[in-house]
Amino acid sequence: MSIESGDVIRLIEQFLKENNLHNTLETLQNETGVSLNTVDDISAFKENILKGRWDAVLTSVEQARVPQDKRVELYEQIIIELAETQDITPARALLRQTEPMEILRTNDPDRYLNLERLLSRTSFDAAQIYRERGSKESRRSSIAEALLNQVDTAPPSRLLTLLSQSIKWQQQQGIMAKDVPHNLFLGQTQELRPTEDKTPCKLLATIKFPKKQSPRSLAFSPNGTHLVTGSADGFIELWNCMTGKIASELKYQAEGALMMMEGAVTALSFSHNGELICSGASDGKLKIWKASSGSSAKRFSAAHSEAVTCVAFSGDDTQILSSGFDSVLRIHGLKSGKMLKEFRGHTAPVNSVVFSADMSRIVSSSDDGTVRIWDTATGSCVHTVVPSTDKPGLAAPAAHSALAIPGSPTEFVVCTKSPNVYVISVDGQVRRSFSADKSTCNVFLTAAVSPKGKYIYAVSDMSVLHCFDLDAGNLNTVKTKIPIADVLGIACHPTLNIAAFFSNDRRIPIWTA
Repeated sequence: MSIESGDVIRLIEQFLKENNLHNTLETLQNETGVSLNTVDDISAFKENILKGRWDAVLTSVEQARVPQDKRVELYEQIIIELAETQDITPARALLRQTEPMEILRTNDPDRYLNLERLLSRTSFDAAQIYRERGSKESRRSSIAEALLNQVDTAPPSRLLTLLSQSIKWQQQQGIMAKDVPHNLFLGQTQELRPTEDKTPCKLLATIKFPKKQSPRSLAFSPNGTHLVTGSADGFIELWNCMTGKIASELKYQAEGALMMMEGAVTALSFSHNGELICSGASDGKLKIWKASSGSSAKRFSAAHSEAVTCVAFSGDDTQILSSGFDSVLRIHGLKSGKMLKEFRGHTAPVNSVVFSADMSRIVSSSDDGTVRIWDTATGSCVHTVVPSTDKPGLAAPAAHSALAIPGSPTEFVVCTKSPNVYVISVDGQVRRSFSADKSTCNVFLTAAVSPKGKYIYAVSDMSVLHCFDLDAGNLNTVKTKIPIADVLGIACHPTLNIAAFFSNDRRIPIWTA
């Protein structure tokens, strides 16, 4: 279907008219030569002519820009009727100061002089005037018929309606995401702007899984529009994190062609540009997916000998760092599809891995109770930290979370299976520690850092979210009860005060401040 440029201009002109931008409308009509030629209501326009409601008729005609010969007929009839009612002053103003009458004086001076003489008479002979021209009613009817052939009417807000329909179609086709701020002019999704860090404390939405399914991993997209989840039955799905609904604007999801692994999806991570998703499974395999199409971009069939527990993209999105139950960290090349480097030293499953900001170091946490800091280039362990030694003589509690702190390139948060959370520097020093009260925490199960790095969020075995202020420490701790038990993981939105939790329950509550 082709679209005429004149129709586009008329849509804009109608928008200008409806928003009382008359000067702009006039300029656009003059510069393009395209006239709107519409009235709001054809029936009302005709009725106004037949009833002689000339103020309303003139307003409509001037906005519609009807041909000059039709305007001449109209103005002449109005002047005659004004003369009949002895409204001589406005009649002379129309005769001497309007464009149609100037055209009449130039093209038909005798006819113009007849109107001048009519306005100079002291009396009006209706029988004589209308005998020559037809009755007043027939004259009005003839003018109405002529003008109606020159104008149309269009539904109100036509431009906005068409834009709305276009957006809905693009959402259905997966071109544009639903419920996400969008720059209509540039055709781009607007990035959600960072806000001041605040503690999530109320339910925003809930993702619900079908029976026999439960989440095993989750991660927010870098632009914050989606939450990706991996389930026990191998499915990988993207959700609207504001509504908890499946992201049906993605065509492959709307059609039911979901990303899927053979084993339970136990680890997920987005690339920094948001284009790729890395998933790790309980069978030790890794897959790279294109988020926009759901297609597989790369497969690492023997990434690990046991379940994968953590994955992370390098800063330039060219490599994948992974680890799991086999206690070995590995770096895989996305271009080559090969394992490039491995890091050995942990004696128990590794729970989390993270690159330093400059990519020179890797931090890992393990069930062996240690946090290891590795040299990325050489693969050697440069520091081994045992942050939690609350009970001398006993093995250190498992370290389950090693997390980068936004805005702090040399420090990391480490959370252990104890009531304690630590801040560790890249040189292996414990800089600060935070402790939970026994009334709300026996051990912490999972942790995350707020979007701007102000708070540490740690979830206890009593389903209490503890919010530690990284600057004020325990002096400013906020505690909030979470409505699910045995929380397995937490993820924070990259810019907004939103957090998502998952457990063996078939629900993912999404909380906001």
